[in-house]
Amino acid sequence: MARKKKEEVSLRNWGEGNVTTKRGSSRLYYDFRYLGERVEISTGLSDTPDNRRKAMAWLIRQRERIEEGTFRFAEAFPGASEEKKAHFSRLEGSINLSKPNHILFGDYVSRWYREVWEHHPSASKKVDEKSAIDYWITPFFGNKTFFEISSVVMGDFIRSLKHREGNKAGQPLSRKRVANILLPLRSIWRDACDEYRWDLPDPFKNVPKQLPRDETVDECMEVVTEGEMQRIEDTRDALRFDEFMAYLGHMDPWYRPVAELWILTGMIPSEMSGLTRLHIKDGYLFVRRSVSRGVEKAGGKTTYRRREIRITATIQRVVDELLARTDGKRLVTLKSGKPLTPTEFYDAWVKAEKKAGLRHRRPYCLRHSFAAWSLAIGIDMNRLAWMMGHGSKKMVYEVYGRYVEKLGDDKEKILAYFGQDFVAEETKKAA
Repeated sequence: MARKKKEEVSLRNWGEGNVTTKRGSSRLYYDFRYLGERVEISTGLSDTPDNRRKAMAWLIRQRERIEEGTFRFAEAFPGASEEKKAHFSRLEGSINLSKPNHILFGDYVSRWYREVWEHHPSASKKVDEKSAIDYWITPFFGNKTFFEISSVVMGDFIRSLKHREGNKAGQPLSRKRVANILLPLRSIWRDACDEYRWDLPDPFKNVPKQLPRDETVDECMEVVTEGEMQRIEDTRDALRFDEFMAYLGHMDPWYRPVAELWILTGMIPSEMSGLTRLHIKDGYLFVRRSVSRGVEKAGGKTTYRRREIRITATIQRVVDELLARTDGKRLVTLKSGKPLTPTEFYDAWVKAEKKAGLRHRRPYCLRHSFAAWSLAIGIDMNRLAWMMGHGSKKMVYEVYGRYVEKLGDDKEKILAYFGQDFVAEETKKAA
């Protein structure tokens, strides 16, 4: 008896949902949250201790399916109204399918070609990348989900890279050639993780040990593995202050305040697209919605994405500029008035880059620059993690911390641009 009572208590106190009753009804009801919404729906069972246990056990299994990404509302509740089933089907279509175990590498590459590769500034590199992707990478990874791509699988892929014809057929490719094939693969992996904000183990961490030995280049191992791979990392590293000013000086005036808002807040394009006039209040930007590929979503990928960003004097200047040019409700838009898209901004970014004579960076480096600049002028890591929507300072330390050293000569310029109110207020809040 004591064991059963203890079991009931633990189930009843389970934090992700409950089985309850409603006044005037003898039936039990499920009460839980799904995709940011509260769900209250009848179990169809009468209120008895045995039925409570059955209902709670069923609810726990469904919560596990939700965590796995396999839960579907219409399948779990076929008797629910058609309106409610259609509503959750739409939400499931726009949110659940962004899990790494649901997205096939081959499907993502098709879109990556249209939205990223197409805008690559170097025609020669585009040809080389596409050749590596179509001939080597997609045939191996195409039917794998991103969740399946691990360091072990990466090792299998590297070992599979062998000459397919000629007098070297069956022999491993050279160390340098393998490293070059891995460049676009790593770029696609990072782009997917950036877009969906996945926090997955890095499958490339053991690449230096997994590359084939090649006596002709083996002594240059660090140059081949770290140097070649660094080409991708360099497209996202933090900007120096004068580099950012050069981008601004050559950028289409419409996108100039967008770039400034990005580097001043660390928000990503989908979050900026979700900002409306209603999200500007009491001296803060309330990050509550996002717009990605035309789909507007409430909340964020995690609870940490819902945050408030204090409007400093510099941010206020940018916000005023954005407000002055739009009659609609959205703060950040394309010239047409539609929500900002990464593709349109990327085009403006690359044009400015070429005019300024700068080496190629991806616009996402603005988020990295916000983090590195903030650390350079003394913002606490825990506070910065919260400002950027991360769950802990681990990401801040591992990803952005390495950029700070080269910013030593830029501290005064960064501080003057961000403003003393940014440092004073955030330091006070972090204390």
